[in-house]
Amino acid sequence: MAYSHKSSSSSSPQLVLQPRQYAARGFEVIPLHQMLEEEGLPFYNIEDYYPVQIGQVIKDRYQVVAKLGYGGSSTVWLARDLTEERKYWVLKVYVNTLKHNQELRVYEHLSSVESDYPGRGYVRRFEEWFKLDGPHGKHDVVVMAPLGMSLRTLQGMQPTHAFQPMLVKSAISQVLLGIVYLHEAGVIHTDLHSDNLLVALTSDNILSKVEEEEILHPSARKRINDTIIYVSRYMLGGAGVLTICDLGQAMIGAEHRGIAMPTQYRAPEVILGMPWGNAVDLWSVGLLAWDLLEPKPLFRVFDDENPELNEAHHLAAMTALLGPPPLDFLKAGEKAGKYWTVDGEWKGPVPLPPKTSFESLVTTLTGEEKELFIDLIQRLLSWDPQERLSALVVYFHVWLRGREAAENIDSNTQ
Repeated sequence: MAYSHKSSSSSSPQLVLQPRQYAARGFEVIPLHQMLEEEGLPFYNIEDYYPVQIGQVIKDRYQVVAKLGYGGSSTVWLARDLTEERKYWVLKVYVNTLKHNQELRVYEHLSSVESDYPGRGYVRRFEEWFKLDGPHGKHDVVVMAPLGMSLRTLQGMQPTHAFQPMLVKSAISQVLLGIVYLHEAGVIHTDLHSDNLLVALTSDNILSKVEEEEILHPSARKRINDTIIYVSRYMLGGAGVLTICDLGQAMIGAEHRGIAMPTQYRAPEVILGMPWGNAVDLWSVGLLAWDLLEPKPLFRVFDDENPELNEAHHLAAMTALLGPPPLDFLKAGEKAGKYWTVDGEWKGPVPLPPKTSFESLVTTLTGEEKELFIDLIQRLLSWDPQERLSALVVYFHVWLRGREAAENIDSNTQ
């Protein structure tokens, strides 16, 4: 099995490499008053984060060589394996305030599921995990294979902030295969967007280059007592396969209730307080495909000054584009009566925007290509989750596979 659990062995690993020395000077010092990386996150507390330092050896095996990123629940680091030549790992070091580490639970669930489905190669795996004692509590640490930058970062480098259609088709196809694997394993991701899709490395050479760059040109940083906050480094080592990451919001099981998904990607059944299942991931795929191909988001409806109306604006924008929801769908929603009459007429606290259509909003495609893309999006962005196609069926959609391939598939299934 590709996974291993927390090691039960008390013996120290056999080292074949000596730890390297990292510069104690020669780096840019960030002023204390300037917010840096995780410091800018809402609810940031310095004591929640383990004070990882570059050059530090963790668990007598992993020497930290660079910071790769951060989030509300963790920081992410590149580490050299001192037990094997030219071997590197990513260490995800969680905050000490997690009462329930959902991401770790999901990783362990996936490791227990026997599946030869090829889509598992598009979902991030973990090598091992362990506890790390910090000055203010214990921290979970997950060890994973290194990956490159996010698809969102790569998209931001494009002149138009959008990708060419062939790249979008390839990206969505890979994501769909990963979703098929997750859904077969009983996992709903709920947080699919381009920030959580990392480009795999096509060569490990970039990892040693990152280490050498840190030695020659140390990362900018600031020190607050015994904690050092570093500037993260990006890694881009070729256009490898996409890997679905960040399973911290993923859920195990077929049906759930409650708030889920990032606000701008939230499916209607979630907003309306209905039970929801793996169809929420297909709603996310529809918006992901749109965001990769089009420079403007489909639902830009959020009001920071009046956030309590954001759900109303969101549902109003959906109604203007998709038309009113089916009446049977509205009957299942606890909150639907706030926004529609029993006859399906809008009565929400914000006015409906002017009616629009996918045909008028698609700007990057023309002709049959445009028609097929719209057909794909409409099959994903359906009010009723039961009407959304499964990930495997979407994978064989004609816009993704081409008309000849789709016709061959249809003829083989008749």
